[in-house]
Amino acid sequence: MRRREFVGLLGGGVVAWPRALEGFARRLEGGGAPDDEPFWEFVRGQFSIPPDRIYLNNGTLGPAPRLVLDATFEHERGVAATLPPGVDWDALKSAMSELLGGDPAGWVFPRNTTEAMSFVAHGLDVGPGDEIVTTDHEHIGGDSAWELLAARRRAVLKRASLPAPAREPEDLLGPVLAEVGPRTKVVSVSHVTFTTGTVLPVASLAERLRDTGAVLVVDGAHPPGMLDVDLGTLGTDFYASSPHKWLLAPQGTGLLHIASDWQERLWPTLASGGWDDATLGAHRLNHLGTIDESRLAGLAAAVGFHLALGPQRVEGRIRHLRGLLQEGLAAVADLDIVSPLVPELQSGMISFDIAGVDSLALQRYLARAANVRTRVIGEYDYGWMRLSTHVYNSPAELERVVALIARAAREGVGAEHPEDTTVRTGRI
Repeated sequence: MRRREFVGLLGGGVVAWPRALEGFARRLEGGGAPDDEPFWEFVRGQFSIPPDRIYLNNGTLGPAPRLVLDATFEHERGVAATLPPGVDWDALKSAMSELLGGDPAGWVFPRNTTEAMSFVAHGLDVGPGDEIVTTDHEHIGGDSAWELLAARRRAVLKRASLPAPAREPEDLLGPVLAEVGPRTKVVSVSHVTFTTGTVLPVASLAERLRDTGAVLVVDGAHPPGMLDVDLGTLGTDFYASSPHKWLLAPQGTGLLHIASDWQERLWPTLASGGWDDATLGAHRLNHLGTIDESRLAGLAAAVGFHLALGPQRVEGRIRHLRGLLQEGLAAVADLDIVSPLVPELQSGMISFDIAGVDSLALQRYLARAANVRTRVIGEYDYGWMRLSTHVYNSPAELERVVALIARAAREGVGAEHPEDTTVRTGRI
């Protein structure tokens, strides 16, 4: 189990949560196989998810465990009572590298992947005629930064078309590399696509781009907290993420990792004291004026939570549940899975559509019938439903959802069902 002592991780601002984290870690000793249901039931108990809620949209926002919420609130209470304690940046960066690898000096902490991607796009020297290569499976938060840059700098934005589902890594590498030419300045792809949960072979892409001179920017919104990530082996120049998803950190926490070659070269998007001090390296981008340090206290607690569970153990559970979900969905008539069926390309998300069934109508039906939270991929006019599995989900929940999906496919979403009589409110 990889875990460290987190006491004092964010100065003196967090007091109660390290003790809670150590108690949680002790309870995890032994067990934790992907199908060890008593173990994962205990983990589910660390969340405040109502028992009648089936939450399958972690790909948008992850519900933070109580330990993380307590760390955030305790820090905020401390700020109200005393002077702000400040952030122990070195300790926080070391903790991030303990979990995700990479150079501790390369960490920047924006509010989300969108902000991180904009930091990169607007910090690069891109001019008229320079080419930016991306794909038709990028999230708007990452893609818009390149659209704006192309419009403002008169650069050329090119989108590679990726198959759904992909059947082998070359299905993903080939279309991207085919767009790369002598004028390519930037290649920007998702590590895991938000559309289908496809894992792109980022390390292979980095290797094949090495002699082109193109900068590799990766939208890594999903892998941290879902997959056992080691940034040191990927070979990316920039890696952006949103730990409020799979890492289960508070909203408003983002990550940007900058490779050593770029730490002194990237232009800051927001200028504050020290913006031009090259000796600060990537930390120049953390000079943002007054920030919400409480979210960083929560982020530190989320890192501790995952290190206590163990990244490999978390990934094993996520993949086990995703496999059960895929098996159930594959048996539903007229249902087409657009996510990869090859294990090396799979993640904790699976997307599908059903012939003759509108995904938005299916989303509303599942919310009414069993309080299920889902995501419809309306972007690019795909119209797919996406389900995400995480450590707080159970096989019983997935069986319930698959049964409802099968019923909707068989009888039509508009049919009257006994479960439909209670309409639950809230975001779906």
